[in-house]
Amino acid sequence: MRNDPNTPTTAWIRLLWAVLLVLATGSAGAQDFSVRSFRMLSNDITAYIAPVRDLNNEACALVKVVGDPDFVFSSPLGVVKRKNEVGEIWLYLPAGSLLLTIKHPQWGVLRDYRFSAPLESRMTYELWLTPPLDYRRPKEMPALSARPCPLDTSLHVAGRLPEPAPPRPRRPRERLHGLAMLNVGLNADRPSAGLRLALMRRHGAYLLAQTDFHSTPHTQGECDSNGQLPNGETPYYTGQTRQGRWMLLAGGIHRVAGDFCVYEGIGYGQRLLAWELNEGSWTRNAGHTYRGLCAEAGGLYRFYRIAVSAGVMTIQGKYWEAAIGIGWHF
Repeated sequence: MRNDPNTPTTAWIRLLWAVLLVLATGSAGAQDFSVRSFRMLSNDITAYIAPVRDLNNEACALVKVVGDPDFVFSSPLGVVKRKNEVGEIWLYLPAGSLLLTIKHPQWGVLRDYRFSAPLESRMTYELWLTPPLDYRRPKEMPALSARPCPLDTSLHVAGRLPEPAPPRPRRPRERLHGLAMLNVGLNADRPSAGLRLALMRRHGAYLLAQTDFHSTPHTQGECDSNGQLPNGETPYYTGQTRQGRWMLLAGGIHRVAGDFCVYEGIGYGQRLLAWELNEGSWTRNAGHTYRGLCAEAGGLYRFYRIAVSAGVMTIQGKYWEAAIGIGWHF
């Protein structure tokens, strides 16, 4: 007896086949992989030292994808650059990217995967994609072994992530050194001497006191550089002069290369010149008297326990003297 195509039983059988066909079609087009983890690699400086810039000339973020090389990626802001590395895919995405669409020719599509936070410029991230459970690597593709990979020593065991790049080593902190030096100033008047004391590692600070060990007598009034008084008169002078100078400075000292250092400092100083009048009094020669801001700069070299220096000193940029020094560093 033939079944009537219009009977209820035949209609139910057709409906069941239709449902099975829809389910099979949906299963074939479904996304069959997953995102295992996403994190920032704070110690990886790849995106910082070798940045890739977008159309706005802003440095991109770098996402290192661990997964099958057949994956294809897209995002609303675009993918600036893709680079296939050993064991991972490098994606350079514009800063601020939040969504990423992931496609695979066999496993389907993961649309608009959302990062935990917008990507930051010059930062490196890791995205680990897990293949389907029944996925088997083709025979012509050798599985990773426990031996280190000759092309990338960061891969040691199959399934492990590449180790992040080691952080840049910090410069070791130098030992604290002391410095005591005798400083001699050379000028046409007479030499001066001083003591320089410093403490430093790679950078440090120092104090310097310098004088010519001469004092000037008490003066009454002043004259210009030619001896003329403020009232226009030019008195008689005995020809006797006295001058004295001193400087007090503080500054910084820096090791530039090896044992060569430079130093610079500012402070207060004075150079006073007095002329003797016929009646025995003294007047200050204002044209050759300087007081106020003083400064110095120079270089210093250390060898064994000895230190030598050479530089220049000035008071108000008008009075200058060369300076040399020798001392002991410890």
